[in-house]
Amino acid sequence: MLKEKPKKEKQKAHIAKNTAFMLKCAWKTSPLSLLIIYLAYISENIYYSVVIGVMFLQTALSIIEGNGTFREFAIKMCIIVFGKVLVDLLSYIDVYTVRTKFEIKCESYINSLIFKKAQEVELGCYENPDFFDNYNRATWVVEKGGFKRIIEGSAWTLGSVVSLILLVSYLVSLDPFLLVFILCPIAVIYFRTKKNNLELEREKEMTEYERQKDYTKRTILLKDFAKEIKTTNIFEVVKRRFKNAVDMNLQIIKKYGIKTAVFENLTDIFGEFIPILGGLGYGCYRLIVLENIAISDFSVLISAITNTRNKLNQLARYFAMQQKHCLWVQNLREFLSYETKVKSGNIIPEDFESLEFCNVSFRYDGNDKDTLTDVSFTIKKGETFAVVGHNGAGKTTLSKLIMRLYDVTQGEILYNGINIKEYDLQKYREKFASVFQDFRIFAMTVAENVLVEETDENNLPIAQKALRLSGAYDKIKTLPEQENTLLTREFDNSGALLSGGESQKVTIARIFAREFDVAILDEPSSALDPVAESKMYDSLMDGTKGKTVFYISHRLSSATQSDRILVFSGGRLTENGTHNELMELEGEYHKMFILQASGYKEEVSDLEE
Repeated sequence: MLKEKPKKEKQKAHIAKNTAFMLKCAWKTSPLSLLIIYLAYISENIYYSVVIGVMFLQTALSIIEGNGTFREFAIKMCIIVFGKVLVDLLSYIDVYTVRTKFEIKCESYINSLIFKKAQEVELGCYENPDFFDNYNRATWVVEKGGFKRIIEGSAWTLGSVVSLILLVSYLVSLDPFLLVFILCPIAVIYFRTKKNNLELEREKEMTEYERQKDYTKRTILLKDFAKEIKTTNIFEVVKRRFKNAVDMNLQIIKKYGIKTAVFENLTDIFGEFIPILGGLGYGCYRLIVLENIAISDFSVLISAITNTRNKLNQLARYFAMQQKHCLWVQNLREFLSYETKVKSGNIIPEDFESLEFCNVSFRYDGNDKDTLTDVSFTIKKGETFAVVGHNGAGKTTLSKLIMRLYDVTQGEILYNGINIKEYDLQKYREKFASVFQDFRIFAMTVAENVLVEETDENNLPIAQKALRLSGAYDKIKTLPEQENTLLTREFDNSGALLSGGESQKVTIARIFAREFDVAILDEPSSALDPVAESKMYDSLMDGTKGKTVFYISHRLSSATQSDRILVFSGGRLTENGTHNELMELEGEYHKMFILQASGYKEEVSDLEE
């Protein structure tokens, strides 16, 4: 599972490294746009803080006092006007032609990294609440605008540093003692950083409860929960948990409130009062008492001190904000750096010949006992297997191990005599076609749900053939746009809503729409009635001739047509043989079959009537 690093380590996330990571992403996306943004911020900072705040004021006052020539004034005014045109041009290009597209491209790139990692992680991550917390924090960079703020903040910071160096150099040339007052705001960086750390800790503690609130919102909106919510009192339980999450968040906010306020007040003292009162007071002392500074120099000095103080305060604020945003980036980088436990090999698998379980045991993380224990069997090419057993016997876990969604805890699984860990993961999985019991219909067209890829004129006939083989086509051809009809109403009110059985037939069609060596069907008929189930198995038998097929089910209708039957109980393989062999054995399979057969006949009779 994804594990969080200790809080202290996360709070020491290096600003330079995380900013560099974001800049690297931005550079890959659009280097020219990044350069324009930096030039726009740097030129704007220098122009308004130095050119206007010092140069223009000094030039104007010199003319008033008669200390400058018109030629000097004209040259400086030309520089000021040219600077204004340059700044406005860069700002226009930045705001109206670069930034919006740049942000969309960069955020899309970051999302693609997150999606890729989420796709790579092992299935066990999705069964761990910590994974969702880490995933949620990784998305803050995009969802909370962290990416935009880091890029703009770093550009603004660089511009501020350049203009600050120019301002401080000018003030030191007037009087080095002014450094005492103008550098006080540097302490603001420390106070804002402490305040920011507190806010981050607060947000981190609130993550769990925010997720609970989000779950409540999703529960109310999703169709899957609608019937239960309307016909039971379960919503009162959900609503109570929502209220509890809100109350817990309020307690967390209260916990950090006083400390946050203290650092905010210290920020105001060192960032506002000392620079303003000290700097202005010292300037007045030189003008009135010592009388060693001209009024024009005093005015420029006051302007320079004010601009310097503003820049230092803004720099301190941006530094603290950058730290917060970089801590979001730290979450992202930790998420992206997570190494999956199910690692790909480099061998390309040949056509299927055999699959062998050798003393395989498996235990889910956090469980105190094995789900599968010491399982051994061999499958040969072209054989049809039925895997049966009561719920919780380990049948579905068996399919996950074959597909290598998990790695075995003990023992090994051999594909053509080679451990499946040695194979290229994607190429290995391509050898299998699967339908899982918790099947899902996507908010896409029927054809896209069958092909699970983009559709066009070339592959549409494949989807149509697969739908016919699965028994779904009779229903699909009644839809407004047939196989091009959008399923669900997630994005379109005119989308088609299929029944559970119809949806399962569409997912079964995925088997017939692709090339595969081995088919794994995990409870493929769970939503079908006995007659539809019988037709489906006939279609599957015809469509998978010559292929190796796993039927995993607690219903035994498929077992009689299988070459071999594996019976699981309590995570162990207890019986292995043909239908006739196991019936003669009169063991667990015999009991299950006799019990189901009587009920099955009653179901069929009811349907025929």
